[in-house]
Amino acid sequence: MTVIASHITVTTTAQRIVDTDNVRRDVLLHAKQACHIGGEGVTFGNGYLMDNGDEIRLTVFEGDTLWAVTEAGTGDLYVIISAQT
Repeated sequence: MTVIASHITVTTTAQRIVDTDNVRRDVLLHAKQACHIGGEGVTFGNGYLMDNGDEIRLTVFEGDTLWAVTEAGTGDLYVIISAQT
């Protein structure tokens, strides 16, 4: 199993936080400012809202990506990815 931890500064421009891979990944996110997560093309109007302090665990399947964006300013998003290799 591979585990990758990262700290991402999320801005008003959507950015990929989990890359495409050929394996299923379990992902744990912890937001330190409100941000919105979703697929490519995510905006603050269509993404899943994570408020400051929220945590979420989800699965990203083979071939999928995960993106994040803020409505204003910048915010911190902490990410742990676990995958079978």
